[in-house]
Amino acid sequence: MKLPSLILSIVTALIFSSSAQQDDLPTVKTSEGFKQLQQVVGKWKGKLTREDGTVVKIESEFRVTSNGSAIVERSVEDGTEMFTMYHDKNGQLTVTHYCALGNAPSFTLSKKDKNTLSFAFDSSCGLKAGKDKFVNSWEIRYDKEQPDQLRSYYKTIEKDKSIVSSSAKLTRIK
Repeated sequence: MKLPSLILSIVTALIFSSSAQQDDLPTVKTSEGFKQLQQVVGKWKGKLTREDGTVVKIESEFRVTSNGSAIVERSVEDGTEMFTMYHDKNGQLTVTHYCALGNAPSFTLSKKDKNTLSFAFDSSCGLKAGKDKFVNSWEIRYDKEQPDQLRSYYKTIEKDKSIVSSSAKLTRIK
């Protein structure tokens, strides 16, 4: 009889402890850019068109995480999985893209209007033109008037410093 009571006491204590820890979490304040990006939370599927005309399947899922302080995007481009983290740094929306190229370029919001978030490359991530191949610009277009459509654009700088553009058109599936 004592063992069931002990187990019940432990479970009850854990539940209240977990609940108390959640109550201690701060209310996260986010930038306007972050709030705008939250509109794309969900699952998306579509096609990515590369500059050379190659078209591949792309899937993305955007989720809010870390007590509302970050958005993680899991994307699968032509069968290859990548992750992108969006979060505010000093009140400004920033991005780190964990790329299939084996690196992690960073970006800072450079331009925002009601439908577009444009990100400029942040060289503090250590990647260098002429030495590394990496994504060096990023843009997301989402129109509240067409909530099931998303456009994404990015440019990759090659080791010879040439630029290759890609664009994706995705449809919300969830």
